[in-house]
Amino acid sequence: MLKPKESFPIDIKFRPKIRLPPFEHDLMLKIDGIDDPRKLMTVHGVAHGIELKLMDEVAAFGNVVQGSRLTKTIQMSNFGDVKANYSWNKSEFTKNFTIFPSSGYINPNSNLDLEVTFHPRDAVDDKSPCETKVTCDVKGGESMTLKMMGKPVNQDTSQSQELNFNTIVRKATTQTVAI
Repeated sequence: MLKPKESFPIDIKFRPKIRLPPFEHDLMLKIDGIDDPRKLMTVHGVAHGIELKLMDEVAAFGNVVQGSRLTKTIQMSNFGDVKANYSWNKSEFTKNFTIFPSSGYINPNSNLDLEVTFHPRDAVDDKSPCETKVTCDVKGGESMTLKMMGKPVNQDTSQSQELNFNTIVRKATTQTVAI
């Protein structure tokens, strides 16, 4: 109840837990004896924040010859309003995978290409593929995970040949190689 010419303070608190686009909201007042509520004030606000996403959450490499490497590109996007610092948890990597760059920052509304490499060094076991999940910590945001998997295989030596060249100095020798 307010008496004539009396005032009453109103506190409005805004504590967003997620990123919000700009908004505008009318606060209405209902007065006893009047059917229609009346506009008391308009509240404007926005909550800037970080919103990082990986375009692929799985990097599947398939079969890769032991001792060689295969690299795939995974895109990280910042849909947020501020620069985001990130860092991949290197302790979760196995000795068979790497991510480059493993830490850094990404500007708002931009993309970053990450090079994910599978380089199997372990002894080849036909029954078990290499598989790991790695966490990316985002300063001030939610962490992300990337699942990496691939299978190390032995190089097929059944079709390999050794080429020997025998020639005289300053005289060319040519041999044909089937690939």
